[in-house]
Amino acid sequence: MKKIITLALVLLMLMVGCTEAEPVEEKEDVKTIGVLLLVTHPALDATIEGMVSELEAMGFAGKFKIVIENANGDAPTADLIAKQFVSDKVDLIYAIATPAAQAAFNATQGTDIPVVFNAVTDAVAAGIVASNDAPGGNVTGVSDAAPLDLQLQLIRDLLPEAKKIGMLYNLGEVNGLIQVEQVQALAPQFGLEVIVTGVTTASEMASAAQQIAGEVDAFYNITDNLVVSNTAIVTDKAAQAGIPVFAAEDGTMDQGLLAVDGLSYLKLGNQAAGLVAKILFEGVSPKDLAVSTATDTSLIINQTIANTLNITISDALKARATLID
Repeated sequence: MKKIITLALVLLMLMVGCTEAEPVEEKEDVKTIGVLLLVTHPALDATIEGMVSELEAMGFAGKFKIVIENANGDAPTADLIAKQFVSDKVDLIYAIATPAAQAAFNATQGTDIPVVFNAVTDAVAAGIVASNDAPGGNVTGVSDAAPLDLQLQLIRDLLPEAKKIGMLYNLGEVNGLIQVEQVQALAPQFGLEVIVTGVTTASEMASAAQQIAGEVDAFYNITDNLVVSNTAIVTDKAAQAGIPVFAAEDGTMDQGLLAVDGLSYLKLGNQAAGLVAKILFEGVSPKDLAVSTATDTSLIINQTIANTLNITISDALKARATLID
């Protein structure tokens, strides 16, 4: 009898437990995007802002979260971050700048983690896609290949007497060398000669810029991350020599550039959002998404610097430019 009573009590407790238990609600799947940032500077930071804001505008607010890790310009650190993202099983890696994209590519081999890159000049040369039209693997993204012909034409328009332009680039980053070679190939069409110096660290920038400043009529800053991060050094040495600095993107206009007819990295971030959305929320494979390129440029000219250097801005340029002080 005692055993029967005990069994009955146990069954009663189980029944009560089943009655009172609340049904477990399934939580909406929130995708984790691991952001691998090579180094922080206005242009690269804007690619994150543009990607996030566009995803939210597309209706995906609350459906994703981002984890940002900064490699502080160090490729080995980028490798470690990429491997940690893989270990954490993030849903997608958003890799910004060529060394970051290469690190993400290497770390995700043999996994199903997709990679979307941004601010990579030539993904084919970097070895992370088979071709821009058909990436062929787990990686696609947005190229920041600059419209070099427009920028060289701008230099010629603002400096009709110029003969030589100076360029600095990072010896350790392939995208810088690619741009230098492209400018060297195009420059003769605009009557220009290119004087180039390669550097490996930020500490070398000042002496390299000072050396070139005495030989050229202007500097042209390409979308090389080491150069862009140290724009103020280049503009300082240029100002001392009485020459202007042009650039390929508008993120550092407030650091003493004369003019940019180039890219908006915020818009490049917007473009990347479209790729991220297709991969995370539509199930499209990166191999089926072509690498995107910049769709438009904008001309910005610093009127104050032009006045200081006695540079005349033609009416034609004024008609399509944003003039700032």
